[in-house]
Amino acid sequence: MIDFIKNGGLIFTLPLTLMLLINIVMVARSASFLFANKFSSKKAAKKEIDYIRYLGVFALAFGLFGQIIALYEAFESIENWGNVDSDLLFAGFKVSTITTLYGLGIFILSYLSWLLLKIKLNALNIKTK
Repeated sequence: MIDFIKNGGLIFTLPLTLMLLINIVMVARSASFLFANKFSSKKAAKKEIDYIRYLGVFALAFGLFGQIIALYEAFESIENWGNVDSDLLFAGFKVSTITTLYGLGIFILSYLSWLLLKIKLNALNIKTK
């Protein structure tokens, strides 16, 4: 996992890792509140659960932005060097997709967590304010 983060470029993978950790904490907190029935209203619970999905979407967008920046830098290097070996070119494409894959993974985990928490929220009898 550490090599994955290093190869993807620390400028993008470290913030994505932070987003993943924040998302895990938010899911755990929301799940514990839902299962203990500690939310004061459905509206408050829905708002907190929706932040999990928003963070996942932001992680996906941030990962895509990282790939675009990496591809731009790669194309700029190719322009400066002239001809580049195809093995080197495809290795660069492989590395450029790391941030997108990482962001997509965070998004999928966030969305599935959001969906499960949403189902649990709809099953609860919390006052609507």
